[in-house]
Amino acid sequence: MMSRAGLADALQGLLHCPVERDRPLSALSTLGVGGWAECYAEPTELEDFLVLRRFSHREGVPFHIVGGGSNVVFADGPIPGIVVSTRKWDAVWWMPAGERVVADVQSGHSLASLAGVAAKEGWTGLEFALGIPGTVGGAVAGNAGAGGRGMGDCLEEVFAIEPDGSLRRWRAGEFSCTYRRCSLASEGRLLLSCKIALRPGLRIEIEGNLERFRSLRGIQPHGVRSAGCSFKNPDGESAGRLLDRCGCKGMVSGDAVVSDSHANFILNRGRATAEDVLSLVRACRDRVLERTGILLEPEIKFLGMACALAPEEERGGPRLG
Repeated sequence: MMSRAGLADALQGLLHCPVERDRPLSALSTLGVGGWAECYAEPTELEDFLVLRRFSHREGVPFHIVGGGSNVVFADGPIPGIVVSTRKWDAVWWMPAGERVVADVQSGHSLASLAGVAAKEGWTGLEFALGIPGTVGGAVAGNAGAGGRGMGDCLEEVFAIEPDGSLRRWRAGEFSCTYRRCSLASEGRLLLSCKIALRPGLRIEIEGNLERFRSLRGIQPHGVRSAGCSFKNPDGESAGRLLDRCGCKGMVSGDAVVSDSHANFILNRGRATAEDVLSLVRACRDRVLERTGILLEPEIKFLGMACALAPEEERGGPRLG
């Protein structure tokens, strides 16, 4: 693989946007942990996204895409290859479509902001997303949702750069969305934008929906550094309740701690590292498995880390108390 300096120089000659070396990443994560990107870019043009994806594919350079950083933990040290942020790729167009409206949204747009505008304008279908942090692209990839509703319920189309660098429009019916997963979120595919279809709603209906989804988030920690839910809910169960019943609240690893208000949230008390968070995720997962037989699947993504999340007894390592 070419050197960091060589990689940055090669990319800078091809792009309209700046390429940064050794860019600190902790500020791009809602949890506030992580090291630095060897090469980092924030494209504002489609051509730059295409150049970056095709270059990484051709040269075999690791490629990482980052949105709002709400469910990601960056490795503590250098992250090799290219880290690409979508936060400046955030335009939205509202298009009438008969009795509906279609929002054509670039992947870096704030999901909560989009939901807020839709509710204010009297369009229903996105109320579930008002309190969900992160970007539209990340929400599509993880089929973000709440209260039985999710992004897949309103998606009409997804526009993507495929792993080989080609462009493709995926229309409803050509992809599937299940709990916290979209079939398009495969390795190497870059989701550029999507079309979301909404319908007009009565003000009382929209306000009722907003209140219902607010109440679902009432016990979640607020005003603290968190990566969102640590684990996905297993079938027919709540990850938070399982973690609570197994005594995970208050468990610590370094400066990472399981929230006392909601056991499915890990907080950064100030100087947590990515390894602190990973150790705590492992410990919580192992404790729930040991006491219930249920293996929780992490919802947090660990970027740049070779994170073996096998149960503790398979690894043979020490267990956190």
